[in-house]
Amino acid sequence: MSDWIMPPWARHAGLGSSWWPIRQRGNGLRDEAWVPLLFVDGRIVIALLVELRRAGIPAYCARFRPGWRIGRRSTWCLWVGCSAYGQAEERLAEVMPLLLQRLGGGTTAA
Repeated sequence: MSDWIMPPWARHAGLGSSWWPIRQRGNGLRDEAWVPLLFVDGRIVIALLVELRRAGIPAYCARFRPGWRIGRRSTWCLWVGCSAYGQAEERLAEVMPLLLQRLGGGTTAA
């Protein structure tokens, strides 16, 4: 069972969490193998997974350093399917500036 309570908009976007272990969130697409790609702020995890799902890129995020341990926001590691690594890099180059703008933190927010 996940520690994540799925908001209604994420449910409609198809983000199932039933097969992800605790402290992980996925976009519902599967792959044979996974590669870590990027560390991201926990506040953009859901939006990032939605964007990658729209592009057909399998991805999940795993909590890397729980924020409650050091008094900071949690950091998540984005993992993508090996079969879509190049596509993931291209898509991230397109969507990350917009997601970081939403945070108001510039390029250091990721």
